[in-house]
Amino acid sequence: MRRLTRFLSSAGLAIWLLTFVGLWSMTATAVPQGGSSDPLVAAWASKYPLIEPLVRMVGLHQAFTSPAFAVCVLVLTVSTALCAWQRTRAAMHRGRALGQAALAGQQAVIESHDLEILCDPALSGPDVLSIASKTLGELDIRTKRRGDVLSAVSPSWAVVGSPLFHWALLALIVVIFTSNLQRSEGLMGVAVGQTKSDAPASYGLLRTGPLHDWRGVRRSIRVDAFDPKYQTGGTKRGPTPTVSVLDGEGRVLKTQRVYPNMMLKTGSLAIYPSAYGLAATISIANRSGVETGRSVQLVDFSDTAEDGTVSLGSLVVGDRAGNAELQVSTTVPLERVGGQPEKTLPEKPTARIVVTSPDGEPLVDRVVSPGEEVALPTGDSLRVESVDYYARLQVVDDWSTIPLYACLAAATIGLTIAFVARQQIVLATVIDGPEGARLAVRLRLWRNESSSRSAVERELARALGQVEKGSAS
Repeated sequence: MRRLTRFLSSAGLAIWLLTFVGLWSMTATAVPQGGSSDPLVAAWASKYPLIEPLVRMVGLHQAFTSPAFAVCVLVLTVSTALCAWQRTRAAMHRGRALGQAALAGQQAVIESHDLEILCDPALSGPDVLSIASKTLGELDIRTKRRGDVLSAVSPSWAVVGSPLFHWALLALIVVIFTSNLQRSEGLMGVAVGQTKSDAPASYGLLRTGPLHDWRGVRRSIRVDAFDPKYQTGGTKRGPTPTVSVLDGEGRVLKTQRVYPNMMLKTGSLAIYPSAYGLAATISIANRSGVETGRSVQLVDFSDTAEDGTVSLGSLVVGDRAGNAELQVSTTVPLERVGGQPEKTLPEKPTARIVVTSPDGEPLVDRVVSPGEEVALPTGDSLRVESVDYYARLQVVDDWSTIPLYACLAAATIGLTIAFVARQQIVLATVIDGPEGARLAVRLRLWRNESSSRSAVERELARALGQVEKGSAS
């Protein structure tokens, strides 16, 4: 068990594990994450058919939840916990020693010291302490006089650096691993004025950890406005949506413009801008003119399409039994400059409505303006309500942001203390005897010292005019 503990807490093992985690994580950034049905994963697999079997076998498409990564992180967690505990025990021992040394009087130093130096008989006790203080100062050990004792004792907090760093590192590992199991991240297209619930059906692309639970999510996301050429502070921010997050009862939690380096953050939710396009809102009415449905059709820009846009989906019109009767596809014809479509909302926007039968036979192909209707072969009518922008938002639900920053801050503080703070006990007092005055010194130099025990002994013996007599404990 001791051998296993030594192995698990060894620095070599930790370095190898950290190296593996770093290389694995960097490799994972070059491989799309998701299941085999994910469009990005499928496209990557068809592009790299030779290495795809190996990538799938080792689990790189689910890099941060794969068995190999999980085992590595588990061993690293155990290793870090053992290191943290060992350093905590050592720090507790040193902390008690520092606390006791800070209160030690002359008698305590006389009863327990590490070395004695015989002084020149011509020197009095105060002279010995004065010379010793000056000599130690030249060795960058600054002492204070407490009665008949010279003291250079580090504060007790000086020992917390290494344990704090290791416990913070352990907490960081646990937070990262747990958050990857629970986080969700996806792309959601929301038209101006539209509100979508934060639910799987609202996403075009979605990745969730195996422990993510949608049952506790009660919020929605709305795009209030869209500025294709937003500027602030003299800086062009580009296409910028104004996004609101609403709670389960429809109350606004936060409203904010979202552009690069300016995410919307509320609770565990973070929203980033991804892309933008156009959206056509379409309603369908029956023969009596009663509206039976409404849909927002998202449209992306295209350099090769005839209209300059392509539809991201289609609207299916069914009969009363739910069978598909018609399929409606929508695009937005763009204005052209120099033969190239302008990727912006036209001054007078229109929508091109293409209606086909379930087997793909074209039935209707018309360009209509907002407010106009198109008669459908079923006797129903289709009306274009509006044409506007839509924003594609990257929505991340991850509770770990604040804990991660807290862990990093704690680790930085611990590492700074470990590298900067000294851990030392230097106590000195004079013992009078028949042979003359002797300087008794208790000496512990643990960390970040500018000198050594041998140098302290040598310089004190030289300064006090005699060679070292011996040592006592």
